[in-house]
Amino acid sequence: MKALIKLKIRLMKDNLILYVIMAAMSLILSAVFGGTMGGSYSPTIVVVDELQTVETSNIINDLQSEHAFNVKLMDYDAALDEVMGRNVIAAVVFDKSLDQGVNVIQLRDTVEGFQLSRLLEDELSLLENIKTLDSQLSGILVNEKIVFNQDDLYLEVKNTFGDQWENKRPITIESYLVASDNALTSNVSRHYMIGMTLFFVTYSLMFTVGDFLEDKRLRTLDRMMIAPISRRGILFSNLVSSMVVGVLQICFMVLAGKFLFHIDWGQNLLGVIGVGVLYIFVMTTLSLFVVSIVKTMAQLGAVSPIILTGMGMLGGCMWPLEIISSRLLLTLANFTPHKWALEAIEALTNGNTFSYLPILVLLGMGLTYLILGERVMYFKSLKDNQ
Repeated sequence: MKALIKLKIRLMKDNLILYVIMAAMSLILSAVFGGTMGGSYSPTIVVVDELQTVETSNIINDLQSEHAFNVKLMDYDAALDEVMGRNVIAAVVFDKSLDQGVNVIQLRDTVEGFQLSRLLEDELSLLENIKTLDSQLSGILVNEKIVFNQDDLYLEVKNTFGDQWENKRPITIESYLVASDNALTSNVSRHYMIGMTLFFVTYSLMFTVGDFLEDKRLRTLDRMMIAPISRRGILFSNLVSSMVVGVLQICFMVLAGKFLFHIDWGQNLLGVIGVGVLYIFVMTTLSLFVVSIVKTMAQLGAVSPIILTGMGMLGGCMWPLEIISSRLLLTLANFTPHKWALEAIEALTNGNTFSYLPILVLLGMGLTYLILGERVMYFKSLKDNQ
């Protein structure tokens, strides 16, 4: 069996171009997605300030200085033209008719637009709470017949309440952005590096395991069967050689992320690679299961992109699952190895409390696919030999 594994590894040079392309695609798309949605990228918005108040000026300043939006001030018609021309992601309109309200105008829903809306909701909620508290304190002072200056009171309430809001509020917009940061801001490059690696390595695995079909077509498998090695030994050698490809690609992408994109993988780099190896095991056994069902490489080439792309999209490789609101899609994501591998790796790299649930789920998926693939191949071989 060792000789067969060595032979399979030697023959991988025939698929070297495929492995290089998959690794290159991972790097390129990680750079594109990570550079566009994080890092130095600043989404551009236009603001129409019809209210012209101190509060709206503060909100506009916060959007630009604290939340890294590139803000342009203009009138309503010009802002609408900018949105329709797709020059900006959205227009923010502080409308007089809304009494301190705000409209967000955009052509379609985007991650940045969703983030912008939530930030504005938080800012307006803060203003509303300040106004309510100011009104209540004014009523108390009037009832107690205490002389006070309304403007000074409002300013004092605003400063005091603002400090409490920033430092002691139990539920804040910051908690939302912490989750969002993992995918949208400071850690976005790492997320897409992980996601693109997990996505593209599956193609390498699928077609490496698919060599089993070529062995069958070329009758090489028949000659293997008469060799002094069991059927399961032949199967195991194919799986081991395929996993070698996946593990090397995972290690390469981790190192590339560290030295090319300056990604901080945290203190548990071996844990990250360990989860990657477990993911490779799952996807190798999934590839075995798919290969056991199809009959030719042509069928494999037609079916595998549908399966792998669909699972990658559902599992969060293309975009963070935090921005998905559909319960159906989030439920389906639980059936993909990508989701659990991403969750485990990001927990390790972010320094969060690590849960063994993703590991157990991945292990269960791998064993299930292995048993199913082996059994299907066994029954098909019985049928072919009848």
